[in-house]
Amino acid sequence: MRRILWLVASALMALSLVMAGCAPEATTTTPATPSAPTTPTTPTAPATPTIPTAPVGKEAVKPSLETPKYGGTLNLVLSADVTRHDPIDGSTSGATINMVYENLWTGDWTKGPAGGYGTSETRWANNTIDIWEHKRGAIAESTTWTTDPQKNEGTIVYKIRQGIHWAVNPAPWAEASRTVNGRELTADDVVAHLKRATTGTTTYIYLGTPELRVAKITKTGPWKVTVSLPLDAMVSGIARFGDSTQIVAPEVVAKYGNASNWKNSVGTGAFMIADYVSGSLITLVRNPNYWDKDPIGPGKGNQLPYLGRIQYIILPDASTRLAALRTAKIDLMAGVQSEDADQIRKTTPSLKELELGTGSGIDGAAMRVDIPPFDDIRVRRAMLMAIDFKAISDSVFGGKGWILAYPWDYAKEYSDLYIELDDPEMPESTRELYTYNPEKAKQLLKEAGYPNGLKTTALITSASVDEFAIYKDMWAKVGIEVTIDIRETAAVNNIRTAGQHPPLGARDRVPPATFFRPAVFDESPTSNPSRIKDPVLNEMLVKLRLTAVTESYSAAVKEAKQLTKYVLGQAFQVPGEIGPSYTMWWPWLRNYSGEQSVGYYDAIWPQWVWYDEALKKSIGY
Repeated sequence: MRRILWLVASALMALSLVMAGCAPEATTTTPATPSAPTTPTTPTAPATPTIPTAPVGKEAVKPSLETPKYGGTLNLVLSADVTRHDPIDGSTSGATINMVYENLWTGDWTKGPAGGYGTSETRWANNTIDIWEHKRGAIAESTTWTTDPQKNEGTIVYKIRQGIHWAVNPAPWAEASRTVNGRELTADDVVAHLKRATTGTTTYIYLGTPELRVAKITKTGPWKVTVSLPLDAMVSGIARFGDSTQIVAPEVVAKYGNASNWKNSVGTGAFMIADYVSGSLITLVRNPNYWDKDPIGPGKGNQLPYLGRIQYIILPDASTRLAALRTAKIDLMAGVQSEDADQIRKTTPSLKELELGTGSGIDGAAMRVDIPPFDDIRVRRAMLMAIDFKAISDSVFGGKGWILAYPWDYAKEYSDLYIELDDPEMPESTRELYTYNPEKAKQLLKEAGYPNGLKTTALITSASVDEFAIYKDMWAKVGIEVTIDIRETAAVNNIRTAGQHPPLGARDRVPPATFFRPAVFDESPTSNPSRIKDPVLNEMLVKLRLTAVTESYSAAVKEAKQLTKYVLGQAFQVPGEIGPSYTMWWPWLRNYSGEQSVGYYDAIWPQWVWYDEALKKSIGY
């Protein structure tokens, strides 16, 4: 289906090309409490760019006066088997981890729609939302930090919540649960887990944020954990220790070495694993001793969760997943592409939906700025001007493509991070990069010493073949001849790591929540294929990291807009585009408004929703 789509897209773009040819020093403490870490800042709606329109949600949430009911089975779908059960290991997928384990802090449900009773400062519809002003305490009742710029150090203090107990799983195979025996979670548990996260050589924290390996983690009170870090690492520590380290009981690690076996999953979360049939079905059941309460709406004060059971049905085939949604075998589906959503609306009009701007995407192109020909900014500018971004948006995304999804993907909550084409601050020299101008591209190539064009090679995986076929055709029209070298992902990464990759390749997409330390600008040749080492850019990153911890996260986001403007002007990479996708669900899933992650990759929304069996029956299912 995808290849057919691209064939159609290519034909449409060919037509469009013909038409175009005719035409401070202070100590700061920032709290993160269950109610409100700081005074919330409502994200500003993004300005409407000339090309294209910013993606937005489609419907307001109408509050329900009905009292939530307990019970019911929520049926969700996965496209692949779950191979990760230990939250400390970031190498593979693990859909159930957030249901079983908990972070120190997480997203504040009341800052989203919350069944029509929340503030809707965020939609919680994107996995990568990590606005600190939208956080609340989880295992840590509060999170505070202080900084000392003169000593170049900072301190994070977690006040661990009392009264949280490890879940007691009654399943006969749950030996690990019986080992922990439902005892109360302690500050010692948190210290042991954070030390494991920063010293284990295969952990997500160790590999993804090496600056945190030097963290000093100590218990400084009966319910207090203190982390000391260099100042420049503070922003990473607050973000990753807070919302990327679901706590595992130390007894499990001591007895089994890790929690990678699903039968050893023992957490403090709202659900427990009841059964797992590899490649088929994962069943979770309600944790009756979960500590948290419903914070808002008609169910305020109720014990969470409402659902009695969650079933993850594993369906690798895309058409089978869509059929399961239409026939109510599953209750919701995220990431539904535009063409599929159109068909579903015709056959199943009862479904509710939320439109997102962070779904389907096409890869951009990374140019090595450390070697010819792309060490010359004139050549890089020519590469962009040779691309008809509007044609791609119109033909592939129905005019809804989001072009300026670089250096980070677009998310509504991070609107202050972006600068639009029609923004008065956008330099004209940058704006023209996104206007199709093959003649100017040829002129730039001539000025750079390539009057007859140039030849180069692109190293990509099969996932980028369709996109680069389009780019290759457009570049050829200005005399840039690209040879495409297709390799397996592992081979591409190995070649990148060795620094032997050719001048051109696919661009990695970057979530906006990592704006303070984006991988595409770090020292890793795997994640920074363009080999960008820019002193101006590095200085900007150091400054905004300091702003995040001495002023506020939101202030750092606004400050990063200048970084965005600078990066766009340097034409380091050809940005890809993203188009809308949809979350679609049946109306009997109550208190739900399209949420996907309440926090940073923290898919815990099922603990607040409830299942209306009577409504489901009345609809005929």
